[in-house]
Amino acid sequence: MPLDSNNTYNNRRYKYEYEKRMKKRVKFELQIFYPRLNNKSINYGNDDKTPILKAVNISETGICFKSKISMKKGDFLNFLMKVGETPSFWCLSIVRWVAIDDSYFFYGLEFLSLSMNQILCIRNYIEEIE
Repeated sequence: MPLDSNNTYNNRRYKYEYEKRMKKRVKFELQIFYPRLNNKSINYGNDDKTPILKAVNISETGICFKSKISMKKGDFLNFLMKVGETPSFWCLSIVRWVAIDDSYFFYGLEFLSLSMNQILCIRNYIEEIE
């Protein structure tokens, strides 16, 4: 029996044969102004007032971003992340999927280098939201 899933970035319903996500995702607000893509700083004429990436949701194992920049599956993205009231920390992630909707790209990224304390920070945030 297929599972229904609400898509959080364009309000469409999709049916899956099975649940693809390993962990629960919740809505998450984060703006990234200075990410590094494949160990190079991203600069596309940003006026420092518009974020390059905006988070859509987060789980213990990954994050979804909305952006106007182009990345491809397998790219590495490094950025500074703040979850709740905890101090910011650097996060290395890999692009696992790419989707396009109107004038935006959506990226599903898997975290690669989080410490157990950082994972617990995300887990506590998710439990507070639920």
